[in-house]
Amino acid sequence: MSQNLISLTLSAERLAAIDAAVTTLEKQLDDFVELSVAQRRELLKLGPKNQAFCSATIEVMERNPGALPADFDLDAIREDRIALGQVRPLLSRLRMLVTRVQDTEMALGSDLYKAALAGYRFAKATGSGAMLDELRIEASPRFGSQGYGKKAGDSAA
Repeated sequence: MSQNLISLTLSAERLAAIDAAVTTLEKQLDDFVELSVAQRRELLKLGPKNQAFCSATIEVMERNPGALPADFDLDAIREDRIALGQVRPLLSRLRMLVTRVQDTEMALGSDLYKAALAGYRFAKATGSGAMLDELRIEASPRFGSQGYGKKAGDSAA
């Protein structure tokens, strides 16, 4: 049975438009930070429980700026809070788009793989011939280590 999770045709114009949109996004996000794996691991994370603590503490600090050290940059904290509120919905939308592209790539790959397996099985079931011989040669890197078609006395060449 044939699988066709998705039928997709991308015109050159559509690909160019998508590429231009991604290029625009890359340019607009050029001042966003890129952290190393080690940096991500070491950073304090602002989860839901910590969010409540941060909000309450920052509100108290804003009501009592005189109680803070002179070099404490309350304006930078305000800017970070505003930027975080702007970045979160953007990140949510981008994640949804990336998930759709990943799912599309997976579905296309699965369709191709399933079709290739069906074609190989059909050629194998109908017996020998030029197509089966060619498929065995082409598929041997994929299936060679799995022992398919090997007899007990065969040795690996």
